[in-house]
Amino acid sequence: MKKIKGDIIVIGAGGAGIRAALSAYEKNPHLGVILLSKKPIGTGGVTANAFSDRMAFHATLSYTLPSDKNYFYHAMDIYKIGGEVSDYNLAEILAKNSESAVEYLISLGVPFVKTPEGKIDQFLTDGSEYPRACYVGPNTAIEIAKALAKRLKESKVEIYENIMVYDFIVKGDRVVGAKAINTLTQERFIVQGKAFILATGGAGELYYQNVFTSEMTGDGYASALRAGAELVNMEFMQIGICHPYILFAESGSMFRALPKIVDESGREFLPYYLSEEDKRNLCVLEFKKGAHWPVSYESPTKVIDLVIYYHIRKGHKAFMNFMENPSYLSYENIPEEILRWSEKIGKEIFKDTTPYERLKKINPQIIEWLKGYNIDLSKELLPIHNALQHFQGGVKIKEDASTNLKGLFAAGEVAGGQHGANRPGGNSLLDTQVFGKIAGESAVLFAERNDFVELENIEEKEYSTQGIPAGFARKKIKDIVSQYGFLVRIEKEVKKGIQELEEIRKQGISLDEKGLAYYYETINMLDVAQVILKAILIRDESRGPHLRFEIFSPPIIEFLPKKPEWNKYIVFYKKDGELKHEIREPVRPKEE
Repeated sequence: MKKIKGDIIVIGAGGAGIRAALSAYEKNPHLGVILLSKKPIGTGGVTANAFSDRMAFHATLSYTLPSDKNYFYHAMDIYKIGGEVSDYNLAEILAKNSESAVEYLISLGVPFVKTPEGKIDQFLTDGSEYPRACYVGPNTAIEIAKALAKRLKESKVEIYENIMVYDFIVKGDRVVGAKAINTLTQERFIVQGKAFILATGGAGELYYQNVFTSEMTGDGYASALRAGAELVNMEFMQIGICHPYILFAESGSMFRALPKIVDESGREFLPYYLSEEDKRNLCVLEFKKGAHWPVSYESPTKVIDLVIYYHIRKGHKAFMNFMENPSYLSYENIPEEILRWSEKIGKEIFKDTTPYERLKKINPQIIEWLKGYNIDLSKELLPIHNALQHFQGGVKIKEDASTNLKGLFAAGEVAGGQHGANRPGGNSLLDTQVFGKIAGESAVLFAERNDFVELENIEEKEYSTQGIPAGFARKKIKDIVSQYGFLVRIEKEVKKGIQELEEIRKQGISLDEKGLAYYYETINMLDVAQVILKAILIRDESRGPHLRFEIFSPPIIEFLPKKPEWNKYIVFYKKDGELKHEIREPVRPKEE
């Protein structure tokens, strides 16, 4: 079996992975830094592919309001919108390091929009008390990914593409190696390193409705868990209104333009499923949906997400119609707080205008951008559905991005603890850059102090020819998680899902014609699915995007309420091969 050997091994080549590799290389260019990418650089991962109407990079700059201790307000926003189930010390690190993260990206050529005075323009986004969202436009993340990839090519980081890590090799309590496979040739490798950085992103492929790229099967979560690492907050994942065919979050200005929400027959269906109070407030709810784009228990706009979900589940399709005004549009009811948003104009734009005309005024970029996809909002409907957009939890990290396993660091969406139930808009991109940098620097310090551990008599993971064929097993896993662990979560259904997953594990998964890499991915998906559903079951309350219901039959919607005693997080780990969990107190702020 071939061996890949380097001082520092970075697993994953999205925004966090490339930033970590560059950070390690720039801190000590004499060390051998290797980057393993499951896809060719720039073709995989969310950072290089996803976009929204105005994608944000959340940052507190020297001139960001308020003028006194502005980073503190940023950190508290992260902690508070996270439902107080994240580690405040990690939130503070994100806030304090955000300006240097922006400066680094600017040095790479990321063209953040600036004001006439030459400052970076910032707007207010969901979950924030003050405007902090820096942006390029719909392609903010993609521009960041391109700039990082360019700098990567200029470095001496060694890159291996189409390589998937499916297991770690642990000696004592230290990660000393990994097992990997070429996803195209099925050739297997042993990877040896002094320090390992996990940056594999989320597990969007577990769900049919997602805005992830298809290779994101939760390999990082599963391999770390099996190695002995802890997972935290795995019941929390952001779900929002997205395009069903392209990786596009239909958020912010799209909703604030107040399009007509219709089904395939052109019928406005929202009012049919809403309470009388919500019907009266529908104009305000839809407008505010642009401010509360990911579904959240704490926001009254959640009924829009739930009705769209319910209508689609009944066999319909859903669309935004920018050519016609909704029947409930009322100029008098448009919230005055529009003045606080990025449009920086008054509500007069709602007088005698169509949604298309309003969107053209407040965000012309997205109209032109969509034309590049042959979508003309002045002439056609824009399809929508509920989709998974971001995993809030992951491999539990400390301030230096280390995990509870020596030699293993994590950054980006695969990491957990820095975000709770929700997060401010744009904070995920910030997270990739701040903890990517920290992970790279921490890995260098570890590699400078620790030598390689010889890998002898490593047992190769055997594959099974008995059990459920991998292709069929994967479909069953996705069916279960998409039905029981998505937007609507009901105890008896979640329990049923857990039982069905246990039956798959009992029968086993077998290698089929799809190949060995696909087989390993499917095993990873099963491991992660079980953690997610068990976390959902344990947290018997509603908080952020975790919506637990007594009854869900719109307009009758009864939630399990939020409970103060659940201001804690759930940590999963494996002991003697069995999945265990603990309920712990997060790190709290020292001052309120």
